[in-house]
Amino acid sequence: MLPSFVPDENAPVTISEQEYFYNSIKGIYQLAYTEPLLFVASLHEDDAFPSRYKKSYGKPKLIVDMKKFKKSVDELLQALFMLGRSEEVRLSKRQINILSRIGIDDLTNLPPIFKWMATKDGANISTFSHCLFDSGYPYTSEIYARLLGETPFKRLEQWMFSQGYKRFDIYNTTGSECNLSLSIANPKWGDEPPRGGFDSKIKHTGIAVQFDYYVENPTVVGLCIPNGMKLYLEHFSSMDKSLQEFVTARTKKCDMCRYCVQTDKTGTRALARTNVEFDGKEFQLCNYYPGYSYNWTEIDDNLADMLIRMLSFMDSFVKT
Repeated sequence: MLPSFVPDENAPVTISEQEYFYNSIKGIYQLAYTEPLLFVASLHEDDAFPSRYKKSYGKPKLIVDMKKFKKSVDELLQALFMLGRSEEVRLSKRQINILSRIGIDDLTNLPPIFKWMATKDGANISTFSHCLFDSGYPYTSEIYARLLGETPFKRLEQWMFSQGYKRFDIYNTTGSECNLSLSIANPKWGDEPPRGGFDSKIKHTGIAVQFDYYVENPTVVGLCIPNGMKLYLEHFSSMDKSLQEFVTARTKKCDMCRYCVQTDKTGTRALARTNVEFDGKEFQLCNYYPGYSYNWTEIDDNLADMLIRMLSFMDSFVKT
């Protein structure tokens, strides 16, 4: 999740100072990888959740151990951020040792770059810890393109931009612990910016990308489907055959979970599902929370094509 070094050439600090900062932050991450016992007292068996929804895995301590290690790294970065803001910080011996290992020995006289990165316009712990020097540079696009599939991701992104979609960096994603996610949303659906994520309360078409550190395949991109599937399933017959196949394959089939009618005391409310027919078969497709099934851990050319088709179809319903 660390981008390549791209400095702000108009900053009040030099490019060499920015490179020093970048190498310092990168050094912390490198030590966490190569010498993890600098950060915690003991290690555990390497593992990760197979699903980002943390379904039963029989290892209740796994997420606890993961969070403990991540917290030790995050607290050190937070301490550096606070020092850059001239706030009072009490560092542990462990933290002092780690900083010494990356060449930071005098904590009372940090280089000016630390102050600038902690106090410049828009500064927060995410921009600081990810080395986002230039507020106009698309660092998140670079990061996630590299993790998901560079060429198809960039082709999808460029198509969205050509249609008027906008990029949003989200520092606190709803329902996720990701502190640097990316949303690319169509503002024609509403003036309110996206909240991040793709699971619920989606108001714009687009995509949302995030990094869930506790999952075996941590990077995930989701299709943002405004207000659930009902409107689009009602117009299923208007889709071309390839899009019908895509929607039929990805949309959850009604399994009578009855979540959609759990508050109905009359027992008369119809289930939130839409009947469609494809390839000579009938399907009862769920209208709710499509983000749980419309997400992927990588993008290839075929998926990029289908996402473009689906976005185009949904955008035909936007009220202008």
